[in-house]
This record gives sequence, structure tokens and C-alpha cells, in this order.
Amino acid sequence: MPSPSQDTRTDDPLWVPLLTHYRRRDGAVGVDAARMAAHVRAIRPAVGQFLLAGSTGDGWEIGPEEFGDIIRLTRRAEVFGRSRLLFGALQPTTAGVVARARALERDLAENGPPAGEFAGIAVCPPVDKEASQEAILRHYEAVLDGTTSDVAVYQLPQVTGCRIAPDTMRRLASHPRITMFKDTSGEDTVAQSGGLSGVKLVRGAEGGYVEALRPTGPYDGWLLSTGNVFGPLLRRMVELHAAGQTRRATQLSTVMTALVEALFDAAQSVPFGNAFSNANRAADHLRAFGAGWRAADPPLTASGHALPTELLAAAEDILGHLPGIPAQGYVPAGTS
Repeated sequence: MPSPSQDTRTDDPLWVPLLTHYRRRDGAVGVDAARMAAHVRAIRPAVGQFLLAGSTGDGWEIGPEEFGDIIRLTRRAEVFGRSRLLFGALQPTTAGVVARARALERDLAENGPPAGEFAGIAVCPPVDKEASQEAILRHYEAVLDGTTSDVAVYQLPQVTGCRIAPDTMRRLASHPRITMFKDTSGEDTVAQSGGLSGVKLVRGAEGGYVEALRPTGPYDGWLLSTGNVFGPLLRRMVELHAAGQTRRATQLSTVMTALVEALFDAAQSVPFGNAFSNANRAADHLRAFGAGWRAADPPLTASGHALPTELLAAAEDILGHLPGIPAQGYVPAGTS
């Protein structure tokens, strides 16, 4: 299979919700475009499809200015050329989702499209644990009526408090601009229910990676936060699975599942931020700065808090062998 840097085929099963990196500037915390570019270039050999400003990329927390910075970054051909790009429109209300999506569409119309292929927007249900299925349908209908982009339906009950039922998703799937369904619940109820032909089904829950893919599982692919660090390992699983080497692919899946569970468990103790983002941010810091990671400033979260050294050290213990910590990271020496 060609690497994603050479081929952006729509049947590629691997998507990654990219981390958003930050730096302090004039006393404020803003997007660090140079650091994000370095990160993309480092994982680009294995990954060619990205969700920007998703949950892992702090899409719920960032404001319009940071969102605009991310849009501008995607126009850089040396970073995102020949890639496929989704943008998160993650806001708690229908009006907020439509406003963010329109801001994206207006920016792309006025200032030019991304360097890669624009694949649409990712939209969660409203943040409302009491939302009925009819309310969820009305939410998506309003988003479709108020925008022009393709829409990826994003099941995320950990944040929204509500769930899209299989029948509701089947009704949404009849709309020609609904192109993808991502499920991070770990329940897989919608994907297992069937009747969603024409919509790409991607799993966002970690663990059991190869087991989730067709023909044994219900999914066409993954949209995984751990692709920020484990991209090469996920790509190898894809290659083995496609070649029918299921046993070897499953062995790698088992190893990665154990490592990711340990990494996410270590991140649970951090009292700020998103555990998925924090875990991947810690592991990426090690990959970026290599064995000298302690000399680099710890990575910032969207809130401006730096990750604790304890989490970074735990990540070093967990990931010391796979995917490994290089002597030299992918960020040039003297940069932090």
C-alpha cells in the first residue's frame, strides 16, 4: 500500500485527530503553528487524513482566533499537501455549531482552501443529556440547512451526555452530505446495527484495533487520538490486515492496547484538560525531544497549564520500547 504522503485514497482506514500545540506569547497562550507543522511532518509518512480541532485537538476549548490560526496552517502545502482534512465544529449548541462551521466556510471561500482535500466538518449532537432523538435530528438538520460542507456525525457521549440511536443515524445517513460516522463511545451499537451503506464508519474508541475492522468487525476504519504517536504501528496493522495476516495484526493490536491503556491511566490523575489529549501530548513530547525531553519546556494545554513532569516520566516508562524514544527527537535542537 502506498504511504499516505503519496496517496490520499478515500478508502484509507486511518484518520487522526491532530493535537493542537500551544506557546506563550505576550502573556497569552496561542496556537504554536511551527510546533504543529513539525508534528505533522513527523507523522506524515504513516498518516494522511486529519481531523483538526477535534476533541483531541481541544475543539471544545479553543476560541475563534485559535480556530482561525489552525485554518491558516492547513493552507501550507509543505505541511498538509496531499492530505484529507476534516474540521471539528464542536460547540455545545446548534447555533454555536452553525456559527463555527460558517466561519470556516467563509474563511475558505475568502482566503482559499486547504492545501489538502477538504473533507467537511465533524459535528457532535448537542451537549444535553436530556436530548431526545427528535432533538438530535433537528440539531443535525439545522446544521445541514445552515452550512454547505459534508458532515461527519460524531458520537461522543462522554462530552454530550446523549447518544445517537441506530434508527436516528439511519435517518441521518439518507442525507447525501452525511459522509461519515465516528463513534468514540466504545459501545459500537450504531455500527453493529447495520443499514448505513454509503457512510464511512470509523471507530474512535481505543483498544481492539484490528478486531474492530471489517470483515470481522463493523468498522471501515479508525479515527484515533493515538495516531498522533502510534501512527506507524497503526499503519503496519492496516498493511497486515489488508494482506490477510490477521494473526500478526492482532498481536500488534494486543500490544498497542496494553500500552495505550497504561498511558491513558497515567493521564487520569492530571486535574486539567482532556485525558486523551494529555496522554498523547505527553507521548508526543518524548518523540519530539527524544532522550533530552527533560531539558525542553513541558507542553502546554489549551488552558495554559503545563503538563506535569510526573506524566511525562510515566509516558517514558510506558513507551520506552514501543514506539520508543529516540536519542534525537523530530524538533530541532534548541527549540522548545
